[in-house]
Amino acid sequence: MSVTHAPPMAREPGIGPSAALYAVADTPTIPVGSAPHSVAMLPDGLRCYVTDSGADTLSVIDTASGTVVTTIGVGTGPWAAAVAPDGQFVYVSRPGSGVVGIVSTATDTLVGSVGGLNLPRGLAVTPDGTRVYVANSGANTVSVISTATRTVTGTIAVGNSPQDITIRPDGLRAYVSNSADGTVSVINTVNDTVVTTVTGFSAPRGMAVTPDGVQVYVANSGANTVGVISTATNAVTERIAVASSPVHMAASPDGTLVYASLTGAGWVSVINPSSNSVTETIPGFVEPHEVTTTPDGAYLYVVDHGADAVAVLRRPASISPNSGPRGGGTPVIIKGRGFLGTTAVRFGIRKAPEFTVLDDSTLSVVTPSAIRSAVPVTVTASGGTAIIGHFYYRRLPVLNSLSVSSGSTNGGNVVTLTGFRFVGVKSVRFGTVEVPATVVSDTELTVTVPPSALARTVPVYMVSVGGVSNSHSYTYVGTATITSISPTSGPRTGSRIVNINGTFLSQVTGVTYGGVPALSFKVMSPIKVQTVTPPTSTPGPVAVVVQTSTGATVSSPVPYTYT
Repeated sequence: MSVTHAPPMAREPGIGPSAALYAVADTPTIPVGSAPHSVAMLPDGLRCYVTDSGADTLSVIDTASGTVVTTIGVGTGPWAAAVAPDGQFVYVSRPGSGVVGIVSTATDTLVGSVGGLNLPRGLAVTPDGTRVYVANSGANTVSVISTATRTVTGTIAVGNSPQDITIRPDGLRAYVSNSADGTVSVINTVNDTVVTTVTGFSAPRGMAVTPDGVQVYVANSGANTVGVISTATNAVTERIAVASSPVHMAASPDGTLVYASLTGAGWVSVINPSSNSVTETIPGFVEPHEVTTTPDGAYLYVVDHGADAVAVLRRPASISPNSGPRGGGTPVIIKGRGFLGTTAVRFGIRKAPEFTVLDDSTLSVVTPSAIRSAVPVTVTASGGTAIIGHFYYRRLPVLNSLSVSSGSTNGGNVVTLTGFRFVGVKSVRFGTVEVPATVVSDTELTVTVPPSALARTVPVYMVSVGGVSNSHSYTYVGTATITSISPTSGPRTGSRIVNINGTFLSQVTGVTYGGVPALSFKVMSPIKVQTVTPPTSTPGPVAVVVQTSTGATVSSPVPYTYT
């Protein structure tokens, strides 16, 4: 018996197709209670819970049938919902009542609550399930609730009007968006203290951390951007332009897609985190709020606050990474459906040199070389040929010069790099150490030199989505020292030759005797500088000081004495 497969799933990045293209045919939308806001999926994916803020209930959706199987009364104005890692409980914040309710998923009943909170909104459960972190938007604090005792065990002062919380997968850091002061507080969950505050946002709201814990995506609702925080440096590394009012964020379980709900635009933007670019939009909502996915990421559940419904959508396709060098050779994972029986994968008109069908929804591909910058990626399978998305070939940045080619092993000095194709450069490497870059223009960027444990010369090159640039050399010089001078005394008339002995003296740029420049000096070697003393009218000891190319000054351990 022959089997006919559906064609691969087609997507055209950046173009807003009809919502029907994404909706599951038999359950395009699921009616829920009034003014729904949050959605939380059980770990097994069998049910999800929706807060009906206007109906004072939780709607419980059976994901197999696509219907609401029951509603649970939880009290006035339920807002955010979070499921425990073991799936036994759902925690629900109620801002107006200052309460977090606790719902048993075994009985679908309210079994407890924790009070004494101040306008609680966002909340998150730690990966080990022992604590719930709650944003008290009315008190500028975060409360820590013990799930064992169902009591508040700690309070952490954060920024002004905290809204949402997300916790890194390792459980060591929690991130809190403070909408009124445009910051994100970073909490060490071991000792429940704020370790740093990330600035530069405008009314930040929802957040999502990637499954690998490397990046946090922040809905910068006041600036119509999505900010990207590096969890390694706690710095904003990217600002992704989106349409009106991004408010809620979610990440796919495999980390290849990030979703941003744009309440003002009425659609969901899909971000590819490999390039931090918007690859498509999903329209058709009245006012989209929170998004979650099934555990395998195959389906999205989008709360449509303005339509009193939850839309169930098929996962958009993804190409990760979706950019690379023009020479090809980039390993790429393509997600979609209908890939069984694939016979060819093309990047533009060129066939991929190799690909592997991992399953019906996943291809592993190696990119061919290309001349064009942006090409459609098509998959030909037994069901036909479809465009899956686009791949962007990048030309490499070119480094022409460094404003400074050497410096102290302490680092910290700012170096300007010049060249071309700098737009898109993310970072600069000094040897194996990678530091963020500030791109001034397509021909100029600045970077702060990292420290080095050793005095050495390292290659410096730029890193962009297209690969790495050519390199120039940067020399780390050790701290200059003076161990002795010889002789240690001489006549007031000056013109005495004095040798300065020490280490790393090749960086000496000047010598003074009692603040008066030497008549001359010559660097003989890294351990010796020969000088000629200036004259003086006053006998006695004076300090011998050298200046270095790193801006440091070093004094002799013994003075020079004029006789």
